[in-house]
Amino acid sequence: MKRIARITVVALTLLLVFSALGWAMMPRWDIRPYDNHLTVATSNPDIEPANASIPHEGRYRTRETNITVDVGDGVTLPAVLREPVDAPGPRPACLFIHGSGTSGAEDFGDIANAMASAGIVTLVPAKRNDDYTVLHRDYARFAHEYGKALDVLRGTDGVNPAATGIYAESEGTWIATILASSRKDIAFAALTSAPVFKGREQMAMAVSAYAKQAGAPKPVIKDIAKLMSLDYAPFDLAYADFDADRYLSTLTMPVLVSYGTYDTAMPIEQGAQRIMTAAHRAGNDDVTIRYFAGNHQMRAGQGLFTPGLPLADGYTQALENWVNGVAVELEMGVANVSVRDVRAEAAEVDGAVDEDTGDADTNVPATAVNTTAKTWTMAKNWATPQIAGVQPHQRFAAPTRTDSGIIGSLGVLVGIMAAGPVLLIVAALLGLGMMAAAFARDYGSKVRIKGKRAALHIRPGALSGGAHAATAGNGIPAARAYTTVDRSLARLGIAGPCWLLGIVSTVITMLAYGYLTAVGLASVYVKPYPQLFGIGWTVLQVLTVLLVITFAWQLEYCWRYRCCITGARRVICVVVAFAAFTSLTSLAFWGLFALPF
Repeated sequence: MKRIARITVVALTLLLVFSALGWAMMPRWDIRPYDNHLTVATSNPDIEPANASIPHEGRYRTRETNITVDVGDGVTLPAVLREPVDAPGPRPACLFIHGSGTSGAEDFGDIANAMASAGIVTLVPAKRNDDYTVLHRDYARFAHEYGKALDVLRGTDGVNPAATGIYAESEGTWIATILASSRKDIAFAALTSAPVFKGREQMAMAVSAYAKQAGAPKPVIKDIAKLMSLDYAPFDLAYADFDADRYLSTLTMPVLVSYGTYDTAMPIEQGAQRIMTAAHRAGNDDVTIRYFAGNHQMRAGQGLFTPGLPLADGYTQALENWVNGVAVELEMGVANVSVRDVRAEAAEVDGAVDEDTGDADTNVPATAVNTTAKTWTMAKNWATPQIAGVQPHQRFAAPTRTDSGIIGSLGVLVGIMAAGPVLLIVAALLGLGMMAAAFARDYGSKVRIKGKRAALHIRPGALSGGAHAATAGNGIPAARAYTTVDRSLARLGIAGPCWLLGIVSTVITMLAYGYLTAVGLASVYVKPYPQLFGIGWTVLQVLTVLLVITFAWQLEYCWRYRCCITGARRVICVVVAFAAFTSLTSLAFWGLFALPF
């Protein structure tokens, strides 16, 4: 009973220690539901000028031409130029900028061709993939290269350079804003599925939404906050901290923001509001927001990797009409309204008045302007509202702070996760070496006497001073205790008395990592298994408690017979104990321990 009491006390102490450790590793922020929702003025996403006739999709036949773009340093990239046949000039034109999932000149073919059929010249250059990896991405270099392609497009026969702009998707919108910061000749910017926030902030929101869709338990969803808090510097993931805010102020041209309402990877409402706010502060209220029943790639389906999905209904038509409408604005010379006039009108709409002069307050806060659905009256020539389409519903808010807990580095986390398996391998190798040495010693101690084999065994337990001169604790004679334990160790094999702890630690750790991998895959492929993941999490928590009990039992056992476990066996036990400790620390990071408060 005393032994059971000791093991219980040790186990409870370990549970408390690792629960406190898990709490300390939790960042001081959390993923929260998003509640500042936009309201669309109409479900119709169409965009039409009020007082102008524009060509629509299918008006012209299209022609494709394969060209190359010299981006400097002796590098040329293939590109596909699409033109409307027999369309009068000069024509508006649009350069396409890839996101993370596309890179070829043949990408965006259906969108670019649809735009060309509406009288818009399009150019899709390939994106260089050298030095573009999961760990490293040079957005400034991409902006420079797309700038070279923009020069080619502006110089194409029949193109109106003053009505030439850009189309960017997803990660490409970051590149687009860098490009806009260095050039003032971009006539318009169509931003689709724009992340807007820093990579870690956007991913914190996205992965939380993915995990929620997959049916992951709340503790697993909260683990996302921990991952997004870490310093990625050891892995060169600097782009995770790309400062999107720094470049949003460059959006001084007409901007079209499009999101798919099935897209859980992007801040579809928060992002639109942030772009409107940043553009307004730069004196630009020429921002249009459209929502479509589509996914991240603006395809009519929810799966990220489902091939052959058509584009969301009405997407290309709205895009083409907006570009042609902006071109009409530029021709009419009404696109540039003074900042003061725009803000005065916005203040008048929102009832903001300067208390000193009685005039409309031209310094009205950005959040008071264009954050609800209302008719876009900035240029006085649009008949459609600023915010329209399918009603969006963003589930989680992208956080604005991501300070970490006591583990602040991804390198440290990877080290802790890898330490357990590595230390167990070291213990196994030491055990194999110990067995080999024992075999060699036993084989060398065998001698032949008159044709028969006999083994000479020298028992280290034959201590000086008599067999009962010392005790192993609890009144057990050392020699007898050593003999009993030593025989037991011989039967237990390479890990000695710690073999059970090593096995339990390995199995539970691998199950935990496997569970997290399964949740990740289900999240990415939108395969919800809420009941299965709930049961799996409960099982992992029970197994974690089992590991703690095993750890406590082995600690008590090794301490009880500490004078008998010597040499290589002692080293093995220490290594296995450290392996179990790092495994439990890793499990604490992933939320498998919880304090009662």
